[in-house]
Parts: sequence; C-alpha cells; structure tokens
Amino acid sequence: MGGVKAGPPPAQAIETWPHRPTFLCAHPDVKTKDFEPGVSLPLGIPIDFESDLFEGKLFCRLKPIPSHPDDKGHEAYFEGKKRLYQFIVQGHFKEEIALSDIIIGDFYERPFKGIPDGILMKLYQAFMEAISPGLIMDMTSDTPKILTAFGNCQTMRVDTKGQEPDISSGNVEEDTSLLFGEEKFSSIKKRRKYLSKPKNSSKYKTNPDHMYTIEMYDHTMCFGTYYQHAMGAKMDMATILNAQPLALGVFTTDEKIICKFPFWNERLLEEMRKMGQK
Repeated sequence: MGGVKAGPPPAQAIETWPHRPTFLCAHPDVKTKDFEPGVSLPLGIPIDFESDLFEGKLFCRLKPIPSHPDDKGHEAYFEGKKRLYQFIVQGHFKEEIALSDIIIGDFYERPFKGIPDGILMKLYQAFMEAISPGLIMDMTSDTPKILTAFGNCQTMRVDTKGQEPDISSGNVEEDTSLLFGEEKFSSIKKRRKYLSKPKNSSKYKTNPDHMYTIEMYDHTMCFGTYYQHAMGAKMDMATILNAQPLALGVFTTDEKIICKFPFWNERLLEEMRKMGQK
C-alpha cells in the first residue's frame, strides 16, 4: 500500500478543534509551510504544502462549517447551490507524469461495514458513476478504494508560473488551452468525459513549469454530519467507513502521494472508541 494510510487520528482535544465537529489535517507525508504536523488546518484560506511530487496550495470550504474570518466569500459561494463542499488544489508537479497515471480519491486499510451486495450495490455504483465519470469503486474488498481520474475534476486550468489565479477568493475559471493547445472542448462536461478515459489522458503529461489548478465539489457528502445523501437515502459514513476518514487525496496509480488531507469528524472518534481503537 505504500504511503496511502490515513495517518493517526487527531491528538488535539475535541473541545479545542477550531472547526468542530470537523478536523482537517495533512497526511504525515505532506508538509505544510505554516502549521505543525497533525494540527487542525483552517478552512477558507489557502494552505501552503509540499510533497515529494508536488508543491502548492490547498483551499477548502465546508457548507455547514464556518470558514476562517478572512474568507469573505463563504456564504456567497454556497448560496443557491446544492454543493456541500469545495476543494481547490493549486501548484506544480515536480516531474512529468502522464495524466492517466494521476488519480483522485483514497485507499482504505479496513473493510467497509454494511455494504450491500447485488442489485443495491450496482444501483449505488451507477448513481455515483453518473455524477463522477471514470469512477473506480471497490467497496466490498478487505482494502476498499474509491478513485476517479485526475481529469474528472469539476474545474481545471493550467497556467504558466506566475499567471495562476489567486485561489483565496475560491473562484476558479476553466482554462485548459495550455494543456490541449488548439484542441478545444465546448464544455467542461466533454473535457471530463474525455480525460476520464486512460487512452485519452495518457496523451498528456504534467509540465513542471506549469501551474495546475483543480476544483472539486459535491452535493451528496456532508462533512459536518458525516452523512452521505444519495438515491433518497441518508448513509452514516462514520459507520460504513469503519471509522476511517474520508480524504482529499491525489495519488499516482502506483500509490505515491501527490497530496492527501484527511477530514476527521468527532463521530469517527466515537466509532473508534466503540471498536476499542486508539
């Protein structure tokens, strides 16, 4: 599995979590510039970080959780939208990597609980694949994984260094002209569908001289409650995930970390206590 483990749960007392009931932190293999390892990271302001393969910034918003006071656009971003979170990653890759070899999602060390077999699982998987083309879901093995193609992010842009947008506003506009050249897509939907296929994404590599900005958002997963709302159902992810945190993770297909930021919730710690874990 390499370095894709979740990392330790928060050592910081729940009562001191600044964004309680959530706790965003960096994976041990991801170093943040202004924060000590394992501490709670702020929502709504850019966080500088670095891994062996990438150097850049992270920006996160969670709908039910107030952001840092410097985030003046939190309420406006979510107003009139069904979205429950916003993640932005911006930075440069330290080496060339084929886009087909970059994936977004996470790997898990323990089996999930209460996952139905048969038609219900197929319907759920079809629902999730409809909102996330190229999704890879392995939810019934002893080491589950939920992954999607790097090019399947909702918004993507590529800039020369120094020309990248300021992500502190949380506003990112699509611009892939540096990636595709004269090859244009009439919609983001078509770009996502195209890059979700490895035979297409394998034609393009990251350029260490370029800055990549990707945005991801979703209307089904609430990190404040740790429930997912899909197909008319309300699913308790703290229980289903077997007390393992969801994470914003970007990896290579051989499981090297580009970035990983687990989203803990105090309900996960409750599940861990029930299981007798520390």
